[in-house]
This record gives sequence, C-alpha cells and structure tokens, in this order.
Amino acid sequence: MADSPWLALRQAQEAVANHRPEEAHRLIVPLVAGGYRKAWRLARAVANEYAARAAKSLDRDDTDAAWQDLLNAEKLETGERAVADVRQTLTRLGLVDTRAALEAGDALGVLASVGRLRERGVRHPDLVRLEANAQDWGLATELADRGEFLRALAELDKLKPKLLCPTAACDRFRAEIETRHATFRSSVGRLLDAAEAKLWRDALTAAEEVLAVAPEHREAKAIRGTAWLQALPGGNANANGDSWRERENPTATRLDPAGRPQGSLTRSYIPHSPSELPTPVPSDTPAAALPKRFLLWVDGVGGYLVCLSNRVTFGQATSDGPVDVPLFADVSRLHAELSRDGEGYVVESGKGVMVNGVGLTRSVLAAGDRVTLGGTCQFLFHRPVSVSLTARLELTSGHRLPVAVDGVLLMANELILGTGPNAHVVLPGLPAPVLIYRSKDGLGVRVPGGPFRIDDRVCNDRAALPLPAVVTTDAFTFAVEAVTGRL
Repeated sequence: MADSPWLALRQAQEAVANHRPEEAHRLIVPLVAGGYRKAWRLARAVANEYAARAAKSLDRDDTDAAWQDLLNAEKLETGERAVADVRQTLTRLGLVDTRAALEAGDALGVLASVGRLRERGVRHPDLVRLEANAQDWGLATELADRGEFLRALAELDKLKPKLLCPTAACDRFRAEIETRHATFRSSVGRLLDAAEAKLWRDALTAAEEVLAVAPEHREAKAIRGTAWLQALPGGNANANGDSWRERENPTATRLDPAGRPQGSLTRSYIPHSPSELPTPVPSDTPAAALPKRFLLWVDGVGGYLVCLSNRVTFGQATSDGPVDVPLFADVSRLHAELSRDGEGYVVESGKGVMVNGVGLTRSVLAAGDRVTLGGTCQFLFHRPVSVSLTARLELTSGHRLPVAVDGVLLMANELILGTGPNAHVVLPGLPAPVLIYRSKDGLGVRVPGGPFRIDDRVCNDRAALPLPAVVTTDAFTFAVEAVTGRL
C-alpha cells in the first residue's frame, strides 16, 4: 500500500486513466474501508471501468472475461447502472446458451451451465426449470442406455409439456429412441436365444448390436463377457476350437469395455492356426492393476459405485468432469473431497459443506452423519462394520449420479455382502457372508459354503475377481465392471 491516502488516491486515479482497474481496485479498498469520501467516488469510476471492459469482452464473445470483470465491479458495491446492465446482458446470454444446450439434448451441459450461473450470482426463476428439464432428460437418456426404452419414452412424454425449449428437440430425441428400440427388440431376442443355445459366435455378434443402442444393458454385457471367455483358446467356442480375432472392416464398429462405439474394427470368426494363438491366461490369474472405481450390480438388490482410492472427489456431473462421484445437483464442478486414513474419514470443501446442519469447511465424519453439499444435495455416511474402514454413502435428497446406482461404497480392504446390519451390502437370505477383498495383485472374492462360478469358471471358496465378471451361486448373482472414464 502507498505511504499516505493522498498518494494512494493519486496512484488509483492514474490506474483508472490508464485502464488498469485491478490496480486501482487494490489501492482504494483500504481507503473505502477507512471512510475516505474521495476513495468512494473513485470506486464508482473503477466500477465503470470494469463495466466498460466487460462490454468490450462481450463484443469479442469472451463471456468468461466479461463475468470476471462484472464480479470484480460488484465487489465494490457502488450500484452503478453500467454494472447492472452488464449483469442483465450476461444473464440473458447465459440463459440462451443453457436453453440451446437443452435443445441439443445435452443434459450434462445444461447442468454445468446452470451451476456456473448460480456460482456467478444468477437467481433467475428459469434456472430451476432448466435444471429440472435437464434432470428429466438425463433420466430418459439413462433409461434408454439401459435398454428400458418404454420407460424412457414415458419420461419424454411427461417432460415435453414442461420443456423450456422448442418441443422439436424432444420429438427428435423421441424418434431416435424409437429407432434404437426397434433395433434393440430384434437384437435382444437373438442374443437371448443364442446364449441359451450356447452359440457364442452368434451371442457375441448380437450382444454388440444390443450394446450399440443400449450401452448400459447389464444382461448384454454379462453375456458378452461370457461369450468372450468361451471364444478364448480353451474356451470351447465351437467344436473345432476356433476363436475370435480382429480384422479391418470400414463399415463395422468396435465397442469399448462400456459398450460404446470406439473405432472401425470389428470381430470376425476366423480359425487360427496353432502358431497364431495367444498364450492362454491361467484361470486363477488375478488382475494386475485396479481402476479407481468399479460398478457392482447385485441382482434383486441394486447397484453401487465402488471407489477404491483413499481420496474421493465430489462435484457436478459434466461431460468432462474430473470428479470420482459426479452428481446431478447444484454443486460446483469440484465441490468437496472425502479422504480416508487409518483413523477414519474427513470431508473437506473450499465451497463449504454442512455436517448435521452445521456449516464448515472440514470435518471428521462419524457413522450416521448427514452431509450436505451445495444447497440441497445430501447423503448419509454409514460405517456398518465397525472393524472395517469401508464406508457406504446413501443419497437421501433424491439427487442422482449419471448411472442408476443406489449408493456409493468407499472400499478400504474389503467389502462384505451379508444378511444383517453388519454388512456393506445387504443380501436377504444369504447363507454366509460373501467377501470382495483387495489382494496384492487385484481383487478377490470369497464365497464360503460350496462351489460358485465366475463367468463360466467353477471356483471353490475363493478366487481372483477380474473386471468385468459375473459371479453366480445358488443364492445370488452379482456383476462387476471397471469404470475407466467418466460415468
């Protein structure tokens, strides 16, 4: 700071005259706090300088720079008309961009835009409706991706009267879903018939067709995994021992592990000569590395996002979001993190969180704590097994993740599936607890009391658990699959 108020004012005036409002802002803030009238008058000039520069940024379509100048101007609290005009213009442009994202069917883009506008102080009533539209649109998309096309169409029918954009967008999306549904109906029947008859070549082809239109269809993923195992050398793909390999095909599509189109390769059923066959992988070889997250689907119970890292981040579900637990909620892009050590869990957030109704930036969590992120997104923190550091997060506010899961599991060394309250996942009627655990080489599973199957491999007591895999016993079935990108 300058040696005297007079000198500080003089330097601030020069900064304004030379279009350096940040420098003038820094100089006059302590003077305004000290009650200097001349500093207050100069603050109005600084605010107008910010507003003028914001208007120039708008002319260049640089809305981020315009928002930054606007927010700086508003910190001076001078009430200048030019500042209010810039806010009105930026708010209008933000709403237009958000409606355009909705019309394009980009639900994640709408939620990201709504979150940014709220962070910048926009409180327009359309934001609530746009957010609700995006969540409903996202639900319809999610249902279609899981193969529940009739429910997706019903959600679109309910959404259409409430849309804050031309209904033509909804009509286009409905037509796309109907087209996908027609393909799905023909492909899924062939898939189930081929799997029942153990025609793995036909099953694999049909599974890829199903997953091309319903990339999150669980049964198609499970059958595809089984078909690939059968197609490997020693897997008895057919009576001749033929297996699968890739060949170029400019008209076909290869699917990634999540079932999404990836490139221009396809799988062809071509007999290998013995010299071409890859070395078989022993059936008991565990995975060499683990992803940060995987999905656990338990038939008749529900789905869970399992996070393996000691540090888990939470934030808004966006198309390029970096967080481990993306939420369709009024939270920032990177809102909070939950870290685990040998003692327990700590939640931290620069944006602020509430634990049991008390606002703070950092807190040690205890079993039963209710954590609120943003204005309304809440989850309960559970430690159902006192001797285990694994925790379960139960979303209680109705907010969702991009995939339809019932909760988030923060897995330490083990994950217990059992019948009573001392289990991380409750499976009614289970004769003995089932354990998913970490080993030095990857994941393992222990199923006491009899043989079980991992895909089509018979196991006893315990075995390595690859990702993806389907575990089947007489009492239950569950599937696991890695999450390698965004959800």
